Amino acid sequence: MLEREFFHLQGRTWFVRVRPSVRSGETQTHLTLELVADNETRVVSCRREEWDTAEPDFAVLVERSVTSGASHQVASRPSRSPE
Repeated sequence: MLEREFFHLQGRTWFVRVRPSVRSGETQTHLTLELVADNETRVVSCRREEWDTAEPDFAVLVERSVTSGASHQVASRPSRSPE
């Protein structure tokens, strides 16, 4: 299953897409999911059987997810002090 939509979890609608890339050596066992809600994008890697089920535990996937870019150690912009 490539894309799903969820209507729960803090009253937000989440769209989930399977990313085409996965860690080297895990293509047969894992998926990388992109979770999108409002102005937030998160990423999580999971075992295929966690996602390829009629009712995946979406709350657990969101809990394990990281903000998009965080998995690449992209540093946030330093906050500016008022002048």
